[in-house]
Amino acid sequence: MHTAENRVSAAISVVIPSYKSANTIGLTLESLLCQSWQDWEAVVVDDGSPQDDAAVVERYAQLDGRIRLVRQENQGAGPARNTGLLHATGEWVIFLDSDDQLIPDHMEKMMAASQRNPDAGLLHCSWRRLLNGEPWGLTHDAADVIDPFAISTRTCPFAIHSAMTKRAAIMEAGAFDPALRVCEDWDLWQKLARMGEQFAPVSEMVADIHVREGSLSSNMLQMQKDSEAVILRGHGVDVRLPRTLPELAKGGSSRGHVIAIWCTAVWLAGICIGRGEDPTPVLDQVQTEVPDAMNGSVPASGLGDLVSSLAGGIAVGVFGPEPDWLQLWPQIAPGVVSLRKFLDGKSISGSFGSSLVLAFEKQLASQFPRGTTLAMSCLHLQKLDIAQSIPNLILPDVRRLKCWVFFDGEDLGDFEKLVFDGISGQKLATEIRARFGTPDLRRALARKRLLQGPFRRWKGRYLSHRSTTRLWRAWARQWVRDRRGRQCPPFERITDLLYDAALAPPILTEADTAIERIIADEEEKAARHPHRMPVPGMSTIRPQSGEIIDYGDKAYWENIYNSEDPWNYTNNYETAKYDQTAALIAGRHYPEALELACSEGLFTPQLAPLCGRILATDISSTAIGRAEAALACFPNISTAQLDFATDDIPGTYDLIVCSEVLYYYEEPGALDRLAAKFAARLNPGGTLVMAHVNMLADEPDRTGFKWGHSVGAVSIGRQFSAHPELQLSAELRTPLYRIQRFEKCAAGARIEPDILWSDTAHPLPARVAEAVAWRAEKPSEISGQWHDLPILMYHRIANDGPEGLAQWRTLPAAFEQQLSWMRDNGWQGITLSRLQETFERGRALPERSVLLTFDDATRDFMDTALPLLHRYGFPSALFVPTGKVGQTADWDQSFGEAAPLLNWEEITALRFCDVEIGAHGIMHLPLTGLPSAQLLRELAGSRAVLQRVLDTPVTALAYPFGDFDPVIRDVAETCGYRLAFSCIDGLMQQNSDSLVLPRQEVRGGISVTEFAALLGVQDKA
Repeated sequence: MHTAENRVSAAISVVIPSYKSANTIGLTLESLLCQSWQDWEAVVVDDGSPQDDAAVVERYAQLDGRIRLVRQENQGAGPARNTGLLHATGEWVIFLDSDDQLIPDHMEKMMAASQRNPDAGLLHCSWRRLLNGEPWGLTHDAADVIDPFAISTRTCPFAIHSAMTKRAAIMEAGAFDPALRVCEDWDLWQKLARMGEQFAPVSEMVADIHVREGSLSSNMLQMQKDSEAVILRGHGVDVRLPRTLPELAKGGSSRGHVIAIWCTAVWLAGICIGRGEDPTPVLDQVQTEVPDAMNGSVPASGLGDLVSSLAGGIAVGVFGPEPDWLQLWPQIAPGVVSLRKFLDGKSISGSFGSSLVLAFEKQLASQFPRGTTLAMSCLHLQKLDIAQSIPNLILPDVRRLKCWVFFDGEDLGDFEKLVFDGISGQKLATEIRARFGTPDLRRALARKRLLQGPFRRWKGRYLSHRSTTRLWRAWARQWVRDRRGRQCPPFERITDLLYDAALAPPILTEADTAIERIIADEEEKAARHPHRMPVPGMSTIRPQSGEIIDYGDKAYWENIYNSEDPWNYTNNYETAKYDQTAALIAGRHYPEALELACSEGLFTPQLAPLCGRILATDISSTAIGRAEAALACFPNISTAQLDFATDDIPGTYDLIVCSEVLYYYEEPGALDRLAAKFAARLNPGGTLVMAHVNMLADEPDRTGFKWGHSVGAVSIGRQFSAHPELQLSAELRTPLYRIQRFEKCAAGARIEPDILWSDTAHPLPARVAEAVAWRAEKPSEISGQWHDLPILMYHRIANDGPEGLAQWRTLPAAFEQQLSWMRDNGWQGITLSRLQETFERGRALPERSVLLTFDDATRDFMDTALPLLHRYGFPSALFVPTGKVGQTADWDQSFGEAAPLLNWEEITALRFCDVEIGAHGIMHLPLTGLPSAQLLRELAGSRAVLQRVLDTPVTALAYPFGDFDPVIRDVAETCGYRLAFSCIDGLMQQNSDSLVLPRQEVRGGISVTEFAALLGVQDKA
């Protein structure tokens, strides 16, 4: 026996708060006296208990000096444990409640584990709950906590009774927070983890926690309040700590607190539901926004954590053995409905509660016996036996119907579908026939019937007397005609009649036609959409196939200028070209300058600051008249009508500008003569600058204009470079045109030209874009064998944006590096149309094919991504939320300023820019929790609007937030989509579902090696 006189510092201090525990504290102390490890002390803190707890403890203290009693006024468990710590002397501390008991070798095994893990500041063993001495619920195994801080920012990693912790670390962390009435242990573990203390598991130990009804989470409002405080601390700076690991100073991951707080809240709500109480008081106390895909707080694992929390909370609230969910449902149904309505009302999307409850009910349904018929909140379960008449179902406010299909007791399978307040038996019969009525199955079922006995067994049970007789006679005639048995009886016909006559009453309800009606309504609304694709207006200026035009005829040009600005030279594309041309000749002063083919003088003002005198000329007198009026305010500019091909060019010049005109001179020798003519009018050292588009005639394998000209920028540059006095000094190349600068040099001089790369500006005018053959419009290549396809998923290509969205933002420089790597390593982009061919025609993709997809249609796609895509020769797919066009990505606004989205004019401009447009819903909502009609409108409406505006079929969809399930997949197919993209990681394989296509997310900040891995390339970047 140990006495107070001979007590010394112990290895382990056991701290036990005691309040109203006179009946249990003795058993707790007895379990200590039975320990095989003897070097311990127990500090029992009487927390102002009105019961005679102290008397019980004093009796044990008199028997064993290792047990001490400390008294204080009632302050709660946390302050009581702090008091016990002040009186403790042990290196290690175990915290017990006054009704806990330790098995005899508990301390011995924990101390052995401490010797195996000398750097650990905390050891934790497995633990379980006991109800009436029997295990209750699951055993919580002591797994290795690789990242204790990350776990403790989301949940309490283990029960306090299962831990043994170094006292010095506890004291350095400030012990227990007295402001927390509950969750004080969770807060302590989080502080220790942030300080860098190592947590080590002790797998062979099990701590038993004795529970009784009402002992778990009795004060749920307080638990919700305190748990929220602990989680928020874990996701911010904790000023209470003397030291933290540098990488943990700012706390947990961005927005991770939202789902963590609501996991606890839903668990507590589940307890209320299990007890038959209203869960809304607990939910209403939460100060944090409801999680939602629209605020970026739904975890990557989906709703699994929340569903588990809800189920676990209900099981705790029921407080019994493993719950029989089927029997339990009527009891918990009202609380589940209240939870659903509360969360729907508080979430941004208005459907988060329905998504959660639907996922919960699906999990329950998977545990029910097959054939269960049960009306739940979002999900209705129905057993259907096709040997009997199938009923009409009235299902108000139900989102999904799950049917178990049987035939005379034989389980054929199940299916789930969208419903609109109900469905008729006839419609269900059609669904069953489509899903289960294969010829082989029909034959098998009919054969089974025939073998069971004559047709009279069907009379009255399955078919009318007349139908039975008709079937029997049909079968008999077939048997007589082929009495040798070379053919089978007409089983398919028999089963067809069986389906038609026996499955369902001939009733079609309004709900049966809801899908067709809603799709028709959305198409009618789309027909009234104010935006239409602009019609290209200038293709007639260019020669068509086989057309011959006399460009030397002045009347031809005068006719063009019958309308002002016939070329639409004030758009982004042309003005960027002007700026690039001016930049190529900047840095010098040109005393005398000549502009040929100046049109209406749009570019001439940019030459004025660079030149002494400028003569602006054009073949059209109408154009020159307008140019003279526009340039009257520039004293150094004069104008004149001039046909430079036939007229003499007056004077000599230091600069000649001649752009977008020389491909009209394509007869043999014409360009050589013009080169000589221009060179003759240039002063020595003078400059000639020209801008011309790339033509397919020059480079048939590259992007170029498909106008009927036989020469383009490449040919023009080559011909002028051949003149002995003209040396190419600089060339700016873009995907659509080249700007070339020549210098007049002495014959034989050589200049090494500067080759510069730049981009065209967008949006491209329709008249320009529709004339471009992107990537030369090469026919789709076909491979002899299958190659898995990487489908890359991008969102924004931008330098700036909210920090919390960095994962979905790729820097322009990084994006260009990725495109360059793919081009240099032989990857080729494919289009949505080519991908659809893969599924519909079996046209296998060649190796190193890749599809680039962009979600949301943010403005930076056009400003930043598209020019780079064109420069490196990759097509792309853009998914547009049609109800947000021209607005902002407000689903991200909780992170900061929302990104602007493209408007309709810009989206229609992409139609001819090697970009295929797909749907992304209307309002960019998560789909799984939406009411049936709204879900259908999101999918059908977005497609109808895009087809109306773009005047082209739209068959591709990207599920917003990647939120879908098999039912939504089927609805997408019904709406006319043939391709649908998820956010599931992986490569598209040969057996991939075309409506559940995986994509590789290109996260912001990844290296080229990591990018290559997304394409399936390892260590080759």
